[in-house]
Amino acid sequence: MNLSVIIPIHEYNDELSLLVTQAFETVVKQVEITTLDKEGKVVVLPRPQVVLVFPSDLNEAIVGFKDSMIRKYSTSGITDQSFVMIQNDGVTDYQSQVNLAVENITTDYFSVLEFDDEYGNSYFRNVQKYVDAFPKIDVFLTMMIEVNENNEGIKQTNETVWAQQFVGGNGEMGYLNANALKQYTDFKLSGAVIKKSEFQNLGGYKSNIKLTFMYEFLLRALNNAAVVFSIPKIGYKHFATREGSLFNGYLTTMPVEERKFWFETATKESNFMNDRPIDASKFQKVVQ
Repeated sequence: MNLSVIIPIHEYNDELSLLVTQAFETVVKQVEITTLDKEGKVVVLPRPQVVLVFPSDLNEAIVGFKDSMIRKYSTSGITDQSFVMIQNDGVTDYQSQVNLAVENITTDYFSVLEFDDEYGNSYFRNVQKYVDAFPKIDVFLTMMIEVNENNEGIKQTNETVWAQQFVGGNGEMGYLNANALKQYTDFKLSGAVIKKSEFQNLGGYKSNIKLTFMYEFLLRALNNAAVVFSIPKIGYKHFATREGSLFNGYLTTMPVEERKFWFETATKESNFMNDRPIDASKFQKVVQ
């Protein structure tokens, strides 16, 4: 698996520096990722390259973070080549940061690591096994555990694929389909492993859609015959309640009527490949 890990960074201070460090360490501490060569011999694959994408005003802080990680983990093989640095002088919302990073990577696959989240130590090794067995899969959803500020589990996410025994067009379990996604909307793409080519063919994330842009992308992907599979192992820990985080902000400040508007909008916009202007003032008109 030829893989990049994208870490989109929007802000930076002492507290967030600790979180970014912890997130990066989960990439460093991945167990060996192996595959079989043409002769059937086990080959150890290189560690994923980390892509840091950040606003231009954070350049000095992010360069300092990179240098500190190289010093700390040089004995683990971390070098300057372990990082790709992308300074974003344009729009720096989550979706635009990810889209910009994907444009600049050279790997076949990528995964987005939110800077306050963590990968399971064997996650990429497990994904590689599925890549080897099912190379036509476009999106590998990770089984995610969401935690609060005390590191206590709140719920599992993406597990509905298995709990409800969803099947894809091939009739096999573990594959997400559009009808199931419309019934169970709580799916997240954080930590997922995605084919770069398919992500770009689909147009990437839509920055004009708030709250439900991951849901809209999955609907659009399935509407366009992309293959989405959920790996039945917990591979990602999501810090769901950090004060000031994007989704915690949505959950604590966004009225229920507006949330309904964004889910309705995601369903409608998933029929279009391009990112179109959205009139958010209409959310009050959503039928209760």
